[in-house]
This record gives sequence, C-alpha cells and structure tokens, in this order.
Amino acid sequence: MSWAPKHFYIALVVTLYLLFALGLRWILADAAADRDDFEQAWWLSFRQMTFARNSTFSALPDSVRRSAEALFAAPPAAAHETISGQYLGQWPVAYTGQTTAYWNGTLPEGYLRPANSSNVALEMSLDADPAVRGSASLVSGTAQLRNGVGTYLTTLDLQGLYWGDNGTAMLFGVPEISAQTAMDVVRAMPSRHAFEQAQAAYSQTLDGQLLSYKLPEEVKDSCSYQMYLRFGAAPGEQYRAQMIMFAPNCDVLLAAPSTQPVAGVTDAVFRQKGTRYFRTALALLVVQVVLLLQQSRRTKTHAGLSMISHYMLLGQVVIDGFGFHLHLIGSMSSGLINMILGFVTAVAYLFSMSFNIRYLMGVWRVHRPDSIEALVSQGRDGILKLYLRFYAVMAVGLYIIYEFSNTRDMSSQYLLAAILAAIYSYWLPQIYLNVQRGVNRHLRVDYIIGITATRLFVPAYFLACPDNAAFIRPSPLIWYLVAYNLAQAAVLVLQRLLGGRFFIPPPLRPAEHDYCAVPPPPADEESRIDAEQDASDPAHTCSICLMPVVAAPLAEPAAAHAVTPCLHVYHGECLASWMEIKLECPVCRTPLPPT
Repeated sequence: MSWAPKHFYIALVVTLYLLFALGLRWILADAAADRDDFEQAWWLSFRQMTFARNSTFSALPDSVRRSAEALFAAPPAAAHETISGQYLGQWPVAYTGQTTAYWNGTLPEGYLRPANSSNVALEMSLDADPAVRGSASLVSGTAQLRNGVGTYLTTLDLQGLYWGDNGTAMLFGVPEISAQTAMDVVRAMPSRHAFEQAQAAYSQTLDGQLLSYKLPEEVKDSCSYQMYLRFGAAPGEQYRAQMIMFAPNCDVLLAAPSTQPVAGVTDAVFRQKGTRYFRTALALLVVQVVLLLQQSRRTKTHAGLSMISHYMLLGQVVIDGFGFHLHLIGSMSSGLINMILGFVTAVAYLFSMSFNIRYLMGVWRVHRPDSIEALVSQGRDGILKLYLRFYAVMAVGLYIIYEFSNTRDMSSQYLLAAILAAIYSYWLPQIYLNVQRGVNRHLRVDYIIGITATRLFVPAYFLACPDNAAFIRPSPLIWYLVAYNLAQAAVLVLQRLLGGRFFIPPPLRPAEHDYCAVPPPPADEESRIDAEQDASDPAHTCSICLMPVVAAPLAEPAAAHAVTPCLHVYHGECLASWMEIKLECPVCRTPLPPT
C-alpha cells in the first residue's frame, strides 16, 4: 500500500505531460493552418490588386494629393545612387479637416497624436538598396517623432521605394510592421507605374518571408503615415529633400518645403563625424588628466590642499559623470568603429572622474575632517549612500537633458540652460575661497585655462555646431554658457595676478591679519617686567625652532618676528616655512590666514 500513492502521482504527472504536449501540438498545428490560410488569401489579394480598384492615393485630401503629385511630376533633379543615411527636420503640424477616414478612437498606450499647429521634430534613419536605372529600389528604416517640447510621440517602422532616375521616394510608416504593411505601401503609390513597380518588388521580396511578419490582428491601431519625398541637389554627401507626410487615419499633415527641407547625411559621413568627435573628446580627456596631475603635484601639502575648493572639484566630478553616461549611451547607436571609440571615450571619462575623486578626497580631508571620519565610521553603508546620491543626481540631470535638448521651445531651452549653468558653475566655489583667503597662488594658470576650454568642448559642439554628429539643433543660449564659464576663468586668473579680493571695494574687504604686528607681552609677570626694561631682550620662544624671538622696538615692528591671530609669536622665516606645509598654528592648531 505504501507504493500506491507514489505510483499514482507518477502516473498523474506523465498523463498531464502527455495531455500538455498533445494540446500544444494541436494548438501549433491549428496556428500553422491559420497562417497557411492567411498567406494563401494574402497572396491572392496582393496579386489581384490594381491601381484603379485598390489605390488609396486618390482618397487623400485634395491639398495633400496635389502636393504629392507635384513632387513626383517635377523635372528630375540630381539623383542619388542611394538614400541610406540619417535625417532630421522640424515643421509645424496641420490638421486638414478633409479626410473622411479619420480614426477618432483612443490611441494605444505609448502613442500620441501631434497637436494641431504644434512643432514636430522628425529623426529618420534609412537603409536603401542601390538604385537601378529604370526601376525602383526597396527602402526600410525607422523614424521618431517628438513634439515641440521634446516629448516622445511615436517610433515608426518605414517601408517603401526609391526611384533613382528622378530622386523620388514613397515611404509608409507604422508603429509595428505587419503583413498588411507591404500591401498598404503598394496601395499608397501615387501613380499606376509606381503601383505596379512596388507590387513587383514586394512580390519578389516577400516570397517565402511573409510568415515572419505579424498578422494584422496582432498589431495595435495607431497613426500610420504616408511620406512622399523628392531629393534635390546637395553639396557633398548630404541630402536635401522636400516632403509631404500625412496620416490619413489621424488627419496629421507635415510639410517640408524647399525652404526648410529634410536634411540628411550619408551613413559614411555620419560615421566620420562620430569618429572625429570621439577622437577629439578622447584627446581632450587626456589633456584634462595631465593638467590635473600637474595641479595635484603643486598642492600636495596640507597648506596647498587647503587653498583648493572641494566643491570646485565636486562640480568637475559631476561633469565627468554626465560625460561618462552620455558617451556610453551614444556608443550604442553608431557603427562598430564609433561604438568602440565611444566606449573607450566613456571609459576615459570614468578614468578622469577617478583622478578627480582622488584629488577631491584629499582636499575634502583637509577642509572637512569631521565629515570624512563620519563617512569612514559608517563603513560600506556610508559610501553606498554617497554613491546613490551621486547617481540620483546623474539620472535626473540626464533625463532633463535628454528631454529638452531637442526642442526649440524657449521655456524648455531656458530650463536646459539653467541646468547647464549650474553644472558649469564649478569655478565659483574656488573664487569664493580665494576671496576668503585673500590669495590665489595655488591654482596653475594652465590648469584654469585648459580645464575651462576642454570642458566647454562637449556642450559647445552639440549646442553650437549645426553639423554635429547627434543631429541636436543649435541653441543660441550656449553662447551665454560659454561667456559665463570664460568669465569665471578670467576672474581666477586675475585673482592670481592682482590678489583674491581685487574686485571687492576696499571698504568692503574683510580685514587682513598683520603678521608683523607688535608682539603681545609675555604671559608670566617676570618676563613682562624684563621686556619692559629692555625691549631687545628675548621675551618669547619660537615653538618651531625652539630659539628665542627678539622683538624689534615697539615703534618699529620688524619682519624678524611673526604674530599669529591666536597671539603666538614665531620667527617670520620659521612660520613662513611652516605655513607652506600646514595652515595651522603649531601650538594651538588654530587655522591661519595665508600671507
């Protein structure tokens, strides 16, 4: 009897497995049969399509149809062999109000319909077969639409044809490619000749490949776009195209006239741009590390480190953190060479950040010894919290920069400019520290100029160069950022030449300590009486060299002695040598102002 339950459970498991296998086989066989039936019906419908019966081009609103016909009827321009490349443009949206096929349903989650009269930015990547004279070449690609404030609208998969003889193209964009897409591409062709060429091209391409596409019922309804383009002459390996882009089921129209065409570059040019940028960025990072090492050697003593602002170094660490994440993300969207160079550049940013963090910890230990000890006492938890805060700032900043860098909306541009201005205020803490201390002899001039120039390269390249590798539109506000950062550097250089408080009016400057002041009387009564009887007798002992300090006559203070704010007396040379190492009183550890 003890074996019966065991045998029962084994039999039950085997039975359930067999039922599951048979059921799964039946389901798959039924699905395959449905697929076969669909494919046969699809091919029958596809081959029987004619321009007169099945064209959707004639159903377009009159204004859209006439504009598309004008593009295709214009005299042939300087045609390109291929239109593979990266494209960018931004235009206002218009609702025609003339389409009867407008789908007034709710769009699926993640898809938005552009608002009427709003600006929409188009970023497009195309991959086209080389054009063959007298025939059309297949085109595929992706396009991303964003509204005027940078908010994501939709990503489109593109399918279509390009005619190299006259430089025209017709593309059909949907959020999800299905088996129906190829049929929609053919039906949207603007002429009988184009209709028949598209039908022949897709018949060859889809033969045996149709089952790899989704069924129409497996995709969500959303805005689908018909794009009619005409490519004109452009310098070098660049593209310029007029475009009519219309979504019949959402009544959305985008028009790119000859005065504001779709702009693009070939994939080769795009890769060259990326390669040049990554190489330049990598070289500038090497320069930054060299400058940082030279600066750290100059201020390796306690006194030198106390003259450096840890907030200034923290600001540079934040910039390196942004650089690391942005270049790591950018390396994932390019070719193999750019991917390798982008990854190396991201690692170089990480390397530069590690050097800055090391220097920062040394400076921080001098300025805030209590906080360092508290951090060390917390162990791994304290360090983990510190890193979590740092990466939280990185994540928020990256999101804001990503959302607002590709828009011309001025409120968003001002927000982006404010964030960049805050990040690039890293010299201000050092200027403030120089005012407090009254000097600025510890920052090298080549470090100030070199760090300022190299750290301005990335924002200036992407926000000032109209031909940048990321297709980010220039913003005039970048020049305010450049002027702001250069002004900070100029103040630092002038502080080194004219003193830390040169720009503060004399009445407002804090009082500076006079190390040549009259020495205080000795603490014990006997020594004080002796000093009054003969001012040339030693009344104090230098705690550095342990030799007597001979004070000058009371009416003529001499440089032979030095008096600290805490009223301890030393030889002037002894105290000067000590303050090169540590800005603390050797007796009571009171912080000493620099001379």
